[in-house]
Amino acid sequence: MEKLEKLLYYVVSQMVKTETDIRITYELLDDTVTFRVSVADGELGKVIGKNGLTANAIRGVMQAAGVKDKLNVNVEFLD
Repeated sequence: MEKLEKLLYYVVSQMVKTETDIRITYELLDDTVTFRVSVADGELGKVIGKNGLTANAIRGVMQAAGVKDKLNVNVEFLD
């Protein structure tokens, strides 16, 4: 779980200016983990991207990373 959280933190931190405001929490239910990501005010748009393309790419990377641990990974971006 810690490796997935570090990966998500790294990906998000490369997109925002204020890395110190990145907050990642997760909830594990059975074989599904849900990450909740919040960033500084005004920077959520950078993480979500046009039409949500960047957010969907992040979700895809995280799902692929979770396959090794047989986890279904969801990522939510909080405002």
